[in-house]
Amino acid sequence: MSQAIVAVSGTQALAASSPTAAVDLAVAFKPFTPDALANGAATLLGALFGALLAYAFQRRMQARAEERNALTSAHHLMFSLLQQINTIVLIQRDYVYEHLKNPGRFISIPATPQFDIEKNLLKVPDLAFLLDSKAGRAVMYDYWLAQENYVEALNQWNMRSALHFEKVQPRLSASVIPNGGTVSEGALQLVLGNHLFGTLVSSTDNCIEALSRAYVKLAEVKTKARAHLVQRFKTNDFTDFDMPETYGLVPPPPAK
Repeated sequence: MSQAIVAVSGTQALAASSPTAAVDLAVAFKPFTPDALANGAATLLGALFGALLAYAFQRRMQARAEERNALTSAHHLMFSLLQQINTIVLIQRDYVYEHLKNPGRFISIPATPQFDIEKNLLKVPDLAFLLDSKAGRAVMYDYWLAQENYVEALNQWNMRSALHFEKVQPRLSASVIPNGGTVSEGALQLVLGNHLFGTLVSSTDNCIEALSRAYVKLAEVKTKARAHLVQRFKTNDFTDFDMPETYGLVPPPPAK
């Protein structure tokens, strides 16, 4: 008898709980109507579209900033070339030119204070904007070689000036050779000694050659770099300059 009561109670409990479960399920799915689903999808798509627009805008602003930085670096490149070329020309004009044909130029070309070699140099990050094309990389390569020649020319000049000031002038001052007077090469060699004399002669010749080579390299890359920058940035607003007088830096054309 007790078992029948239990069975009937279980059936009644199931019957009683089923309507409640059905109601709960209906309540749970009630928000997922077609309109609600459409609104939700529209919200998600709107958020995605907004994010894409924001990303596109950010990328556009970044591209513009990168282009402005590249343009600034391009002007910096041309200004650096102007400074380097001008430095070479000034050394040649002020200290070398009038002595070029003098057999005693190794003595008559004066010593100068040391030039700051790092002052007008560009580093690799300054030229990074040239890496975006084959033509740009060629300009970067040529500029780098020209700048190395510029550094070498100033190094040679500084070493000769130090040699002249620290070694040659003290020996000349201690000798009987009059200041500014005419003296034979043999007398100079006797006063300076064979080693110092030979070093001064070769150092002077190296300076003259290095200055000329640096000028030619820099002038060539200036023309090539500017042509590339005008095409790259679609503007002619880049420094253009020519030296009307090179003071013997450019070797004369061979006689026909």
